Amino acid sequence: MSPQDAPEWFPPLEQALDEPAGLLAAGGDLSPARLLAAYQRGIFPWYSPGQP
Repeated sequence: MSPQDAPEWFPPLEQALDEPAGLLAAGGDLSPARLLAAYQRGIFPWYSPGQP
């Protein structure tokens, strides 16, 4: 599956970066469908200081 196949697509957790720690994906919207899909996979959006 790829981003073109489903808007809720995420890379496998094993692909998370070591630096910055745990970064798996960047960008995308924070729609309810995307957040629910992320939470179901153990992925939690996190912001850095100064971001909305």
